[in-house]
Amino acid sequence: MLKKYYHLVIPVVVSALCAFLFLTSFDGKVYDMYLRTIPSLREDDRVLLITVDDGALENVGLFPWTRDIYADFIVFLREMGAETVAFDLSFLDNSPVRVDAAYVREDLPRYIEEDFNRINNTTSEVLNGISAGYYSAAETEILKSDLIDYNNSIRQEMEVNINYVIRDVDAYFADTLKFFDNSFLTLTMINEETILEDDKTWYMDPEIQSFLEENIAIKDIVVDGDTKTPENPGVTPAILKLLRKAKGAGFVNALPDSDGYRRRVHLLMKHHGHYYPHLTLAAMKKRLDYQGIEVNNAAIILKNALIDGERRDIRIFRTEDGSVLINWPKKSFYEYNIISSWDLIQYTRLETKFIQDYLRLMQDSYFFDYWDGYKTPLQLYNDSAFIKEGLYSGENPAEGISFDAYMDARHAYLEASDRFLNGPYEEIILSDVMGDEDVSEFVSSLFHEARVQLAELVKIREQVSKRTEGALCIVGATMTSSTDLGLVTFMTNYPNVGTYAVMANMLLSGQFLDDTPPFISLLLALIFSVALALVVKRLDVGKSILAGLIAMAFTVFVFTIFFMITKNYLAMVVPFAAVTLTFLTLTGLSFFSTIREKSFLRSAFSRYLAPEVINQIIADPSKLNLGGEKREMTAIFTDIQSFSSFSEKFDPADLVALLNLYLTEMSNIVMENGGTIDKFEGDAIIAFFGAPIPVETHAALACRSAIRMKRAEIGLREKIMDPQGPFAAALVDLIAQGKLRSESPIFTRIGINTGDMVVGNMGTPNKMDYTIMGNAVNLAARLEGVNKQYDTGGMLISEYTRDKIGDEFLIRSLDRVRVVGISTPLRLYELLDIRKEAPAELSAMIGSWETGIQAYENRNFREAAGIFSAIVTENGKDACARLYLDRCQTLIANPPDAEWDAVNNLTKK
Repeated sequence: MLKKYYHLVIPVVVSALCAFLFLTSFDGKVYDMYLRTIPSLREDDRVLLITVDDGALENVGLFPWTRDIYADFIVFLREMGAETVAFDLSFLDNSPVRVDAAYVREDLPRYIEEDFNRINNTTSEVLNGISAGYYSAAETEILKSDLIDYNNSIRQEMEVNINYVIRDVDAYFADTLKFFDNSFLTLTMINEETILEDDKTWYMDPEIQSFLEENIAIKDIVVDGDTKTPENPGVTPAILKLLRKAKGAGFVNALPDSDGYRRRVHLLMKHHGHYYPHLTLAAMKKRLDYQGIEVNNAAIILKNALIDGERRDIRIFRTEDGSVLINWPKKSFYEYNIISSWDLIQYTRLETKFIQDYLRLMQDSYFFDYWDGYKTPLQLYNDSAFIKEGLYSGENPAEGISFDAYMDARHAYLEASDRFLNGPYEEIILSDVMGDEDVSEFVSSLFHEARVQLAELVKIREQVSKRTEGALCIVGATMTSSTDLGLVTFMTNYPNVGTYAVMANMLLSGQFLDDTPPFISLLLALIFSVALALVVKRLDVGKSILAGLIAMAFTVFVFTIFFMITKNYLAMVVPFAAVTLTFLTLTGLSFFSTIREKSFLRSAFSRYLAPEVINQIIADPSKLNLGGEKREMTAIFTDIQSFSSFSEKFDPADLVALLNLYLTEMSNIVMENGGTIDKFEGDAIIAFFGAPIPVETHAALACRSAIRMKRAEIGLREKIMDPQGPFAAALVDLIAQGKLRSESPIFTRIGINTGDMVVGNMGTPNKMDYTIMGNAVNLAARLEGVNKQYDTGGMLISEYTRDKIGDEFLIRSLDRVRVVGISTPLRLYELLDIRKEAPAELSAMIGSWETGIQAYENRNFREAAGIFSAIVTENGKDACARLYLDRCQTLIANPPDAEWDAVNNLTKK
């Protein structure tokens, strides 16, 4: 009965199996490929990223910056016409109040003295003129009014100067957030997974809770059967001092998919029954001017939004988990619309220098006595500073405190500065000091330098305003030391601040993506598989193979075209896998018997598995997980030093013969220790221990193999250096050139690491490799190359392997390092020998070495240098000890700063 209907039973079973096995990140990979088939996201020039990048850090200093830096540049942003500023930076703690001692000691007394001198001098001149009868009664009244105005301008200047004595940078930053009038900060939604305690509640300060619900939570929202928006037990916002002055805030949570890629983001989250917006959604409120939000399980709808001068609803599709798929533009982050924060910060610094070093000096030198305007450039600057301080508390047009008045004052100050520096005043002053060369040179030099500085300020203003006028500005960190990096379809190490720009452009362009429920893919898998089975049943072997290939191609074609047309991702992996496995299963039933299956396994694995391992797999095939599985194993990577020199010196036939001799010797050692040969890459061997059959001692087996490989090099030397053999002449020449080691012409470098890896058959249905993948594998590969940087004897293991091998081996500690691609420091160890088989002097050296390493890392460089020097004296070939000796001598001569932590950042792979 079963045999009669197996063409129907197999598709059903296979479809169910595929649904169980392949509802994983495979579909994410397919989605990534699909994104390449549709037009790239349209980007709006008014969406601008302001980056805290390496260049800014080089000019400003270490990150995080004090908040007055952000305060200064968002004032400049507002002045340059920016519409919105949103910070992808978390301001979670209060900053200490900063007192500028140098300013109080050096600058403030001089400013106060200068201001009072100006008041006294002006008052004296007016009174003397009145006493001498130079002015009529009517003119005296005018002078009185002018004198009051003049004294008020000096008072404003004094207030500005005094405000710089003690600065609460948080209060200052908060004031500038208010000044900008459309600024947004971050919230972090606390989900239950991040709470380690059994009690998944999160304490919220009542004041913060109340503020968030009254001021940040979305008010104009209509909920229609929404069950997908995540509810969070807590919220961590920016400090209230800042949040009270900002226009709003949005959450910045964006967890990657299970494979580490970022493909989706929630635009809404809930806490305490209230809805909160994503930072992009909050920051786009003014631009889109939407009149409310409607949310259901299918979509988030921004009601009556303003797009390109027209009002319409914006419908944002929600995926099955309530998130929104990100339509990444097809390019690198660094091709986005970006400006460095330094372009903004430098303006404030240059203008401060312009005021302090030029305008004030000109005032102190009485240059402005020649000015024929109502107010001098410096007075106009002080007027703008006074208005700005007033704007921190909000506009008050009745007292002249408005943003328009501020901009008028700023323009007046710049225009007056330009007219004074580029007008006739320099020539007039020079004519008055004619004959005094020193004074003339001082005047000309000061005017010239001031003109250069002013021209630079004007240039920056023009360049920045072109980028920021009417822009949504998103501020975030992109420096190489940042941890806020992710993995996206078109870029690794993607600065996550780019997500907000992408989401903003999606809202403006309406280029949204969607997905379908998983059951639709399962249903299509069943339909396609059954159809294929019914077709194959009626065909001979040759035609059934053709039908299967056509079915697989048809599945890919249909799903791809569907996505390109609808922008709706219909998960393809389960239908494709079901069709493929149905085809393979039905075809396999026609070709293979139990004996042939065992023969296939023996033949397929004999080249990279030990015979006893093959026997176990044949006895119990279930031990081989064809889909791949995650388990703890040990990977070993080997490489021959200076192998390129072999390639240059040997003819191809001799090179192949030499390489085969070497690889045979070394791979036999791996398999004799129960290891699996993954692959050969030229002269390199990649192998692993602990699969397909689990072995608890996989780390020790890998280390034994490495030591036996190094010993085998000596035996190989006798074979390859035989004067009668085909290799000796070329090798002797290379040794003479210093390209190879005389004691070991074939010198192997080995890297070993232990950790969780994915192992299994990878590839396509027609070509598979039994291989390993994962970060732990990558680290083993890195360690092989790191041997060269430490001049080791050729064997490096990680701290993870060290923890698994007990005391069987002699090892010595090396640095804690950050390897390329891995940010967490880890300890390296050099594998030296098997303890029971090691010479006594090597065992004795280890004790001294560990004392030296401890002294080195504790900054006792002289003590460490003495120890390493003794080791070098004892064994002049110990290049690694010589390396540490040279380091110690360098650090003795040039002691490191207090932040030195002995961690070595390895910049080479």
